[in-house]
Amino acid sequence: MTADWVNAIGEVSGAFFTACAFFVAWYQLSKINKSIKIAADENKVNSLQVVLAIETQMNERKVQFDTIATDIRRMSESTATVNENNVAILTDSFNSAKENYFNALDRLCFCINKGYINERDWKIEYRNMLMNTIKSYESDFLEASPYRHIKDLNRKWQSE
Repeated sequence: MTADWVNAIGEVSGAFFTACAFFVAWYQLSKINKSIKIAADENKVNSLQVVLAIETQMNERKVQFDTIATDIRRMSESTATVNENNVAILTDSFNSAKENYFNALDRLCFCINKGYINERDWKIEYRNMLMNTIKSYESDFLEASPYRHIKDLNRKWQSE
């Protein structure tokens, strides 16, 4: 065998091993890509589960809040003399339910503000609700309000 043949065999075998390495790398990268896609899908599902849990809490707290508000209205309409003790109890319950509802709503707004969930998906559903909540309970959303995320998201959505 001459040196030319040895060089040719070396180049062909080098090309063959390079091609093999290329296909192994391509195969591994395609598996990694699939894993990333699966992880992204799982992440979306986890985000949706979190949002649904927050929404469930928020809705349960809203129902409790509305129920107590209705009880207060019924009590004030049904009796000529309102028992001050009952008023105090219902007022405490009302304030507690309102705070619980606002905390759940603030948590949802925090998740949207921080990008944990897609803002675009929730803006249509919650834009008017945020605005109406703030208008209905303006005294709870003054400068020193603890519900900063609600106020920030509402300000952002109303300016768009």
